[in-house]
Amino acid sequence: LGKKSPLELVRIIRKQMPKDVVDQQKRLLQAHGLAFIAPNYWMNFPAILKGWFERVFSPGFAYTLTPEGWRGSSAGRIPLLRHEKAVVINTTHFKEETYQGDFGKAMTKIIDDWGLRYPGIRRVEHLFLYGADVSTPEQRQAWLQQAYELGRDFKK
Repeated sequence: LGKKSPLELVRIIRKQMPKDVVDQQKRLLQAHGLAFIAPNYWMNFPAILKGWFERVFSPGFAYTLTPEGWRGSSAGRIPLLRHEKAVVINTTHFKEETYQGDFGKAMTKIIDDWGLRYPGIRRVEHLFLYGADVSTPEQRQAWLQQAYELGRDFKK
């Protein structure tokens, strides 16, 4: 493999892709938009969803790289996904003030920018349900209404 070009390596990897990943990629390509609803774990998605991203949003499917990208330049990426929109809803244990600074910035950078915009999704809406574990029934009802409206207005 040492004499193969990066593009040839991607093709070899794509041929060896597990069937469940290929099935998920086919389903993803048929979707008009994407929605992810998950709790916050260590400023990211839970391991099972993060693992899904790492397997499904793979090189040659979600993005590819120019020669500069293969040499380590993040500007050398070529997004391959063409979805117009993704919605992310994260529940958090801690209240809103915890996420107003660096924690919130880290989550939106990693999830929204690197996880979704980097591979080509044009618009990302991210709703945080802060302090979900310690919220009131009234707050949870308000969040359900927000989630309903996000779903209803998804194509806008």
